[in-house]
Amino acid sequence: MAGGENSKGAILGLIIGTVVAIAGGFGFGAVLLKRPEPGAAAPAAATEAKKPEREVRTLAPIIANLGNPPEVFVRLQAALVFEPNTPDSNALATKVGDDIVTYLRTVSLTEIQGPTGYQYLREDLKKRAILLGGGKIQDFLITAFVVE
Repeated sequence: MAGGENSKGAILGLIIGTVVAIAGGFGFGAVLLKRPEPGAAAPAAATEAKKPEREVRTLAPIIANLGNPPEVFVRLQAALVFEPNTPDSNALATKVGDDIVTYLRTVSLTEIQGPTGYQYLREDLKKRAILLGGGKIQDFLITAFVVE
């Protein structure tokens, strides 16, 4: 009889635990699926859709030889992040691309080797782009970087 009472208690505990878990899951799901009022969410979404936060412009691929050794070439693809509605973004992108070529011709291979060299190069190019942009460029993103 003692073994029968233990198994009945274990089954009863299992059933109670299952019911509590189902109720907790249902309550949590109800909180997650609670729908906001239709009138409150529509104006907020409409204002967000009207003004873009930033404009991304991809630069043409840049190919330049390094300063040391001069027979080593670098191919760089990058993108500039502008403030929204920047009127002269094409001219600024061209200006930044030309500056990158000039800068890469002064860099030696040992300066860009390894992860820290790449990080320093990326930071330098970002600073130069932001300075050339006069506050209109928010970020500089390297999408591809190949040393040949």
